[in-house]
Amino acid sequence: MKLVTMGRRKMKNKRWLDASEEWAVVIDVVKPSIQMKMEMIHLTEHDLKIVKTIQPLVEQHIDRLVEEFYDTILKVSELREMIEQHSTVDRLRKTLKLHLVELFNGDVDERFLEKRFRVAKTHYRIGLEPAWYMGAFQNVQNTLLSIIFDEVNHRDELQAIIAVTNKILSFEQQIVLEAYETENLQKLNAQFESGKANLKHIMTEVSEGLLALAEETQSSVETLSSNIKEVNQTTVNSKDQATVAKSYANEGQEKLNELLQKIHSIETLTKKMTGSIQQLGESSNKIAAVTDIVREIAEQTNLLSLNSAIEAARAGEHGRGFAVVSQEVRKLADQTKHSVIKIQDLISTTNLYKEEVVKSLQQVQYAVKEGSAASEQTNLSFLKVVQSIEQSGVTVSSVQQQIEEVVKVVNEIERATTEVASSAEELNVATTRA
Repeated sequence: MKLVTMGRRKMKNKRWLDASEEWAVVIDVVKPSIQMKMEMIHLTEHDLKIVKTIQPLVEQHIDRLVEEFYDTILKVSELREMIEQHSTVDRLRKTLKLHLVELFNGDVDERFLEKRFRVAKTHYRIGLEPAWYMGAFQNVQNTLLSIIFDEVNHRDELQAIIAVTNKILSFEQQIVLEAYETENLQKLNAQFESGKANLKHIMTEVSEGLLALAEETQSSVETLSSNIKEVNQTTVNSKDQATVAKSYANEGQEKLNELLQKIHSIETLTKKMTGSIQQLGESSNKIAAVTDIVREIAEQTNLLSLNSAIEAARAGEHGRGFAVVSQEVRKLADQTKHSVIKIQDLISTTNLYKEEVVKSLQQVQYAVKEGSAASEQTNLSFLKVVQSIEQSGVTVSSVQQQIEEVVKVVNEIERATTEVASSAEELNVATTRA
């Protein structure tokens, strides 16, 4: 994109915006990213003419602007030391004066961009971080806007000039920051390539060491493999013994299951016996209640008999009352008879329950005998299991001897592995440093 506009020089007594149309400006940008930046902030030919118009104002106050920039920088001791290490303040002031004046020249071309790039490279070289540059540049911007407020009287012109000033300063900072980022990426890429080359060299050396260790490990592994085969054969023998032991154990388990079933039968019969005993107790309670009734009836019968005798003695011929008493005695006798019958019934019931209890106890005894017999069989089965396990113990002893041989080989592998781990650690450290 290239645009050149020619015009006459500024005339006296003309307003700022009117005078701006008379200036010649140049827009000659090839790089797409720069064009995009200009389009993003809407930096136009008209804007550059206004920028050119206020250039004399910048030149007039250039010392103040430069002073504002370096006052900010020099207040930070580390920045002052940085400047004194790479240059001088006076030298940098002169450079900044020219830089700011050219910024408002109204031309945006390759020459303009190249100077911005050089500034960014200088900042990167001396270690001036973007944050410090932005902070100091913001103070320059504030000072310049203050100057514009003082110099421009018309409100419409003031608004336009401030907007254009902000655009050109923003454009300047974007260019510098992009260049700074480019320099930073180039340095990072250079460091990466150098680190990659060093890492490759180190990894090659370490890999050779690992290869030698791998060969040594392979030899140990072959020995281990041979021993493992012997262990495997011994394990097969142990497996056969385990199969026999398992068979005996299964037989013992079946006997145990039978024993458990007998125990469950005992438990069921015991519960039944408990229920019978409870009912027997209830019958006994009822018998006791009936016995109380019989006792009470007997007492009343004796009392009525006594009263009857007394009445008979007193009445003489008038012993009619004795008949009444006799009637009561008969009633009581009937009640006594019924009570006795109930007692007999309850006694019979009690006897029946007792018989059931006896039968249940007999069944329990029988079940216990069978359970005892089953336990004996189980004991014999587990004795066989123990004998089989003892035989397995002999086999395990043989396995233990084989394992000791394996352990020796494993120790050799461990030593070799330790060296491998050490080499791997060196590789890791080298990779980290790279």
